[in-house]
Amino acid sequence: MGWASKRAVLAGSAGVIACGLLLAAPVVGQDAGPNRDAPKSLLPPGFDTPAPAPSAAPAPLLPGAAAPPAEAATAEQAPLLTGQPGDVTPPAFVETQTAAALPPGAPIGIIDAAGGAFAADAFIGSNGRFLAGLANRIAGPVASRWVAITLGRALASRVPGPAGIGDGDWVAARAGLLVRMGAVDLARRLIDVLPQERYTPATYRVAGEVSLAAADLAGLCPIAATGRALSDDVMWDLAWGMCAAMDGDDITAAGVIDTVRNRRGALPAFDLRLAQRVVVLAGGAGRADGINWAEEEGLTPYRYGVASAAGVTVPADRLAALGPAHAGWAVRNAALPAATRFALLRQAAVLGTLSADELASAVAALAPADASGGFAADSRAGRLRDAFTGSPQDRAEAIAAIAGDDDYGGLLEAATAAAALKPAAALAGQSDVIIAALLAAGNTRAARAWWPVAQDADDDVRARAQALLAAGAGVAMDSGDVRAWRDAAKASPRREAMLAAALSGLGQARGLDRDGFKAISNRWTAALASAARRRAAGEVALLAATGLQGGWADVPPAHVEAIVAALMACGRVTEARLLAAEAITRSA
Repeated sequence: MGWASKRAVLAGSAGVIACGLLLAAPVVGQDAGPNRDAPKSLLPPGFDTPAPAPSAAPAPLLPGAAAPPAEAATAEQAPLLTGQPGDVTPPAFVETQTAAALPPGAPIGIIDAAGGAFAADAFIGSNGRFLAGLANRIAGPVASRWVAITLGRALASRVPGPAGIGDGDWVAARAGLLVRMGAVDLARRLIDVLPQERYTPATYRVAGEVSLAAADLAGLCPIAATGRALSDDVMWDLAWGMCAAMDGDDITAAGVIDTVRNRRGALPAFDLRLAQRVVVLAGGAGRADGINWAEEEGLTPYRYGVASAAGVTVPADRLAALGPAHAGWAVRNAALPAATRFALLRQAAVLGTLSADELASAVAALAPADASGGFAADSRAGRLRDAFTGSPQDRAEAIAAIAGDDDYGGLLEAATAAAALKPAAALAGQSDVIIAALLAAGNTRAARAWWPVAQDADDDVRARAQALLAAGAGVAMDSGDVRAWRDAAKASPRREAMLAAALSGLGQARGLDRDGFKAISNRWTAALASAARRRAAGEVALLAATGLQGGWADVPPAHVEAIVAALMACGRVTEARLLAAEAITRSA
C-alpha cells in the first residue's frame, strides 16, 4: 500500500480527515503602557550583548512535551509577499515540486513566483549554519502577522539555499520553524518535497514533529524504521506498529504493542491505548479501547496527533498546552469539533496562518446555525452576512461593528467584506475603519482608494485614516498632521513612538518628532543592515522574526524601525509598509 493510500486508511476507519481546512484552497497586544524605557528584549542571546550565542542541546526526536526544538550542535542550516505595491491578499501557495521529480542540486521549496515566492537571490551570500541556528531558536509565532507571512513565504520558496548547509538540515530548519509558527500545512508539504535519501537526523526529528502537528500519522510511515534506529524514543516504536497496521501487517503491529506494554515505565498506559486504537481501526477488526482524558493531564503533540487521526476528540481546553502555535494547527484539523476550530479562527488569522478570505469563509462554514438553518442576527456569522448584504451604509456599519469586536482579529474578519465595498462619500464616517481592515489584510490598493473619501470625513476620522495610509500607502503626513492624529487617536506615548518608528523606517519621518523612542545599534541591527545591503531578503525576513518574538505588547518601537528600514532597503516595499501599518494599528 502506498503512503498516499495509508493517509486515507484512518479517515475511512475512524470517520475523520486527518488534516485540512474544509474551506476554499489556502491563500496565504495590548498597549504595554507609556514610556517603556526598558522593554523586555525579544532578541536571542548574542544579538543584544557582545557575548557569543550559546549552543543548546537538541530536543527529543518525537517530543513528549510541547517545547520546540533547540538548536542542534551539529545542525547545518537558516524565509512571504512578492513586494509589489497594491498586492491585495497573500497569493495562493502553488506547489511546484514533488520528491520524486526533484533532481539533485535543485532548489527545494513548494511555491514559485506565481505563488508569491521570493527571488532566487533570497539567501545569496548568507551563512546557512548561522541562519539555521536562528531558525531553531525562534520558539514560536512572531509578534507581527505581516512578518510571519513574509517569513513563511521565504521559508517555503523554491530558491537556492544559503551556503554551508545540506538540503536535509536546511529543510529541517525551515519546516521546524514553520510548524512552530503554526503553518503546519506548509511544513508538511515542505518535508514531503525532500527525497528521503537526503534526510539527516535533524530531518527525521522534524518530520516526526510535523506529522504529529498535522495529525498525519501516515507521514511517519516512510521514516519510522530509520527513526527507530536513530532514537531510543518509544514514540518511534509506536509509529512503527501503527504503520504496520495501516499496511495490513496485524502480526507486526500486535507484536510492537505487546513489546512496548512489557517495557514498564516506557510511557503512560493512556498513550499506549491511543496507539492501540489506531492499530485496531486500521485493521478493521476488533473493538478499540475507550479513551478517557481524565487519566492524564496535559496534552503532548503525540496525544494531539494520534488522537485526532484515530477519531478521539481532543478536549478544547487542553489545546493551549501545545503552545501559542496551536491555533494554526487546530483550524486545519477537521477531526476537531467545529466549535473548537471556530473559536480559534481569529487567533490563527492573527498568526498569519489564515488569510482574511479564509477567515471569512471559515466563519460561514463553522459557525453554529440556528433552528432554521441560518445565522442569528447578533452572531458572528450573522454580522458577517450583514457586512456583505444590504445597503452600502448598512454594510459599512456592520464592518465597523465586526472590526471593533476584537481589535486586530476583528479587522481581519471584516476585511473581505470591506474589499467588496466601493468607496462612496456617504461612507466617510467609517472610512478609517475600512482602511484599517484593508491594510490588515494586505489590500493596499483598495485602502489607498478610500483616501479621497476619508479626506472629506470629520477631522478625527481623517487623521486616523491618514496615519494608516501614510504607513501603508505612502500618503503624505507632516508634523501638523501628526498632532491632529495624536488628538484624534488619543494616542498613548507608546503608540506615538510606534508611528514615529514606522514612518522613520519608511524614510518618511523628516521633520517629525522622534520623541518616545531611540534608535538602537547592536549586533542584530548590524546583521539586518548587512543582509539588506546584500538584498538577501530571506535572511532579512528571518532576522526580522528574531527581533519580534513574544507578544505585540513587548515589541519595542526601535525594532519596528529597524525591520521596516531593512525590508525597504532589500526591495520588500509592500511588506515594509504593511508592517508599519500593523504597528500603528496594533499599538492602540
